[in-house]
Amino acid sequence: MKKRASLFVALFAFLTAAAFPQGNFLKKGQSGLGFSGAYAANSSASGFTGTTGVALGGIFDLAFGLGWASYGSEDLTDLKATSLSPELRAHVIKQNSSRSPVSVSLSVGHARDNFRSPDLDEAGYTYKANSLFVGGTVSRDVRVSAKAYLQPYVGLRHTSTTYTLIDDLGRMFSDKGGIASFEAGLPLVYAFSWRTLLVVQPGLTLNKDATTFAVSLGLVYVFNKPAGD
Repeated sequence: MKKRASLFVALFAFLTAAAFPQGNFLKKGQSGLGFSGAYAANSSASGFTGTTGVALGGIFDLAFGLGWASYGSEDLTDLKATSLSPELRAHVIKQNSSRSPVSVSLSVGHARDNFRSPDLDEAGYTYKANSLFVGGTVSRDVRVSAKAYLQPYVGLRHTSTTYTLIDDLGRMFSDKGGIASFEAGLPLVYAFSWRTLLVVQPGLTLNKDATTFAVSLGLVYVFNKPAGD
């Protein structure tokens, strides 16, 4: 079961990254709110997540995601899970506010996953996972029209997870694992106005266990114009 749990955690670690990139689309000095929903799937799991985030000064992102997943398991029937995921991202280089040809961001976050299944309920077992993930991405804005641009990105992420099983007698069994992932995506950003941005973001994440496809739809509301505009 450990391998399939790691697939689930990797799935939602990627969803968190894909679903709240509001600071990517703001210039230095701008702040705003982001709201998004995403779907992800690989050969073992599929699920949805919703994310709310705030961008501060175009430099920092704070976000919170809530996700749900279900997947096939050889060990447990109707296995499902819920994920809670806060994350902090820092945009250390911004192409749209400097002479740099690319933008660079770093992120750190935590995910808590609670699993449920009729088999677990019948046995009186509790199964959960706690993950810490760190990563970085490089992206570039590519203008396609006066109101739209693409922002292709690539990135690396490492997820460290502790899996915990509590049996019907209250005994606790734990195990740890880590997984590195490569990420790539192609967000399309459309500006209804300087204040309101629509983002459609397909992406892939690859690791030694699975290849996961995800797509998110988000709305970014900008509070202010950058200094000098």
